[in-house]
Amino acid sequence: MEAARRQYRQKETTWAPPLQRDPGPWSRLVINWMATLAVIMAFGLVMLYSASYTTGYLRMGDSLHYIKQQILCMAIGIGCMAAMSYVDHRFLRWACKPCYWIVLLMLAATLAFPPLNGCRRWIRLGGLTLQTSEVAKFEMILLTAHLASSAPQIGRFRPSLKEKVRLKDWLFIRIVRQIILPVLPLVPVLVLLIMEPHMSGILLTTAIVGTILMMSGSGGIITWAGAGTAALLLETLLTHVNSIEYLQKRLKTWSDDLEKLNPQTKQSLYAIGSGGLKGLGLGNSVEKQLWLPESTNDFIFSVVCEELGFIGATLIIVLFILFIVQGLLIAYKAENQFCTMVGIGIMAQIAWQVFCNIAVVTNTIPNTGISLPFFSSGGTSLILLLAEMGVMVNIGRNGERAAQQRAADHARREAERAAQEAERASRTINLEDARRAQNGK
Repeated sequence: MEAARRQYRQKETTWAPPLQRDPGPWSRLVINWMATLAVIMAFGLVMLYSASYTTGYLRMGDSLHYIKQQILCMAIGIGCMAAMSYVDHRFLRWACKPCYWIVLLMLAATLAFPPLNGCRRWIRLGGLTLQTSEVAKFEMILLTAHLASSAPQIGRFRPSLKEKVRLKDWLFIRIVRQIILPVLPLVPVLVLLIMEPHMSGILLTTAIVGTILMMSGSGGIITWAGAGTAALLLETLLTHVNSIEYLQKRLKTWSDDLEKLNPQTKQSLYAIGSGGLKGLGLGNSVEKQLWLPESTNDFIFSVVCEELGFIGATLIIVLFILFIVQGLLIAYKAENQFCTMVGIGIMAQIAWQVFCNIAVVTNTIPNTGISLPFFSSGGTSLILLLAEMGVMVNIGRNGERAAQQRAADHARREAERAAQEAERASRTINLEDARRAQNGK
């Protein structure tokens, strides 16, 4: 077992050139996935303009204030997406370790800036702001995918049923190598996010890391049991976190009683109820007239429900489901396990943000600030999300190239086998023909 453990210990990645001249061919799956993304982004721009022009005019003196910022950030994000689509995944795997320390320094630097609404979540340089928790999500996706794909698997140590793994070794691999080591880098990130404080960032980052570990098989049943226990005890644990005042306030106002709800959630439910089946019509929302706080960001889905109704809201949910499923298929067909885990992590981030945002505006979970991807205003989030989409494109193209190479190798082997069979058949003497030839003589 010691020899096997040394053989399959976590491999250190080596440096690779950052850019790929040709990541690979475009598959139909990647093209369809990008088409779905384009539809979601276009839908998001339309809804953001509808939800923001009143707020922009009354607060900023420009009804186009929010949409102009969003279009600018989207243009920058598309440029980042194009650039990241040519970044070699081997370079990302090499860079995830040094980048982890840079992210920790950024999170620590955030605490030195003056608070905004009681929280320190942004680095401000001139007129630019950077929300470091968004960078931390991307980094944790890369680092957790690397650690999970590098961890030894139990199956590797028992190539046959005759060899048994001792309980001590099983526990070491399952708990230490597959759970503790991949989770350990998450702890400093969570500590710094607690100091901001940023509860939604904590929940999302933890959920993304947990999803990668569960989908990679790390820890086996132990990870799944731990995730189930955490989900069941989450509310109980949060109610005992007395150090975060705003968290306790939001938990106390999470209720089925409309009168006990906080004003933001109450206005959100009014907007959803007003929309009905078909909605009030695009641009006809009442709640966005400064009744609903954060109508351009965390609660934009409420405006969608009010203006487009149940049909429009369902259409958006279906689009996100289609987008996530297509992304998971791209990850499934990736070149290696690291790329698969990165793809799963990126799609998990989208899925968790969509779920939590819709759950918040419908009062399914307590109010917490989680944006709706590609819909909510916010430059850092949009740019980084589009950069992650570029990584997905690179994974998809490399996966298609690897698949075509495997198909070509398989066809070559089959051709060689057929040629060998034909040659063998040509050298084989048919007994019946030999007897007829002999009798003919």
